[in-house]
Amino acid sequence: MRMLRIPGLVAIVLALTTAAVLAHQVTYKGTVIALDKDSVSVTVVDDKTKKPVAMKFDFDKETKILRGDKRVTIAEARIAKGEKIAVTIDHDVDETLGIVIRLDGKK
Repeated sequence: MRMLRIPGLVAIVLALTTAAVLAHQVTYKGTVIALDKDSVSVTVVDDKTKKPVAMKFDFDKETKILRGDKRVTIAEARIAKGEKIAVTIDHDVDETLGIVIRLDGKK
């Protein structure tokens, strides 16, 4: 009976550890205000005030940029002002560095 408890405990510990690791990533959804060579400014809705605020997210060569489901470079993405965007950051790494930028597919 004791042997049956160990795998159950291991499964619980792994589930809690995985949830804790994933909890540090946050995705902000909004509209593009401006694009610079290494950052994008986005209007997002603040969770506390429920009002739009501007946020600036940096990106680098390791940032994964997706146009629809296709991975593209920042030049190929052709990010436009007013476009919908989702930026995922990792609080453990950098609160402004985007690890994933997701854009709608081209029509």
